[in-house]
Amino acid sequence: MKRTRTTCRLERVALLAGLVTAGCAVDGDGRRRGSELAAFAPAGAIGPRVVVYGGLDALLPHFDPTPALERWLYGPSDFGRTMLRNPQGMTLATGRLLVCDQGLADIVAVDLTTGKSVPWADPNHPPRCPVDVTTDAEGRVYVADTTLGSVIVYAGGGTYVEELTPAPTFRPTAVLVVDGMLLVGDAGGRALARWNIEQRIWLEPWTPPGMIAPVGLAADADGNFLIADAVAGQVFRVTSDGRRLTPLGRAGRGPGEFVRPKQVCATQSGLILVVDAGRQSLIVFSHDGTYVTEIHERVDGWRGWTLPMGVITLDPSLLPELDRPDTCVLVSDSLGAPSLTVLGVLEGSSPKTADVR
Repeated sequence: MKRTRTTCRLERVALLAGLVTAGCAVDGDGRRRGSELAAFAPAGAIGPRVVVYGGLDALLPHFDPTPALERWLYGPSDFGRTMLRNPQGMTLATGRLLVCDQGLADIVAVDLTTGKSVPWADPNHPPRCPVDVTTDAEGRVYVADTTLGSVIVYAGGGTYVEELTPAPTFRPTAVLVVDGMLLVGDAGGRALARWNIEQRIWLEPWTPPGMIAPVGLAADADGNFLIADAVAGQVFRVTSDGRRLTPLGRAGRGPGEFVRPKQVCATQSGLILVVDAGRQSLIVFSHDGTYVTEIHERVDGWRGWTLPMGVITLDPSLLPELDRPDTCVLVSDSLGAPSLTVLGVLEGSSPKTADVR
């Protein structure tokens, strides 16, 4: 058949249309869906299934909204890749993901609706070694800085407010706000420091026996505090009134054991997720401390993490490209790529009991 000018134009349009849709799975309403790179079943017969979707950059719904035709005609959009170099702890604040970055020595704000990322902290009072971050009910942001030996307080827009330091030996490595109380993992004092936000006073610290380096903090579904200890190789559990519960795991390399646990979080249904930098994995427990599964590299395609450092849960509605798992989980990798990995949890039944001792 003779190739006419019209035929060539139609072929070019078809090629461009193929570029627009290539590499994207699309559901019934036209939205792109995140594909599973790996899936992990529970060790027992009943429990959650955890899937790995890949890097956050590729899953943000408008990370690079420029269609292929417009890119071809006008060039790439101005939506740059996330600037993370050495991400650590994370939190959510007014629709943005705040990430501690030691490489930039700053807090990076990632807009989950546009995909843009920008330095966030007050340039006149930046952090020097930010390792963890949290927010309170008033929108204030608290950053644990191990080099400054203080918790830096910023307003919601990043404006510097003050620094909190209870003692010269203070070495904050984790922060969490619960019911008007700022909890701080203090590796220098081997304790859990407590700052009453309203009264603006430091209370007597908690020192659970055996705690050495409290580097991760979270609250479980019952309001108990979870304290990941990187040296002791355990996750300590303490009730809101200071009573000690049976710890999770122990040092070792077997199922449910830790080499270097860094941070911890919990789902609303009670699952406890612990990121272990030494094992290069995420270890999942039921609410009663029973080992469920471990997320790590797979020889059949997923490369895993190099040095995972932070973990938080996300509402699935924040990432509409996914097939709406029960819970989304975000893991930061301080040395590998992608810097932020998205997982989905399809939860099964898990008992909610904890023995006090």
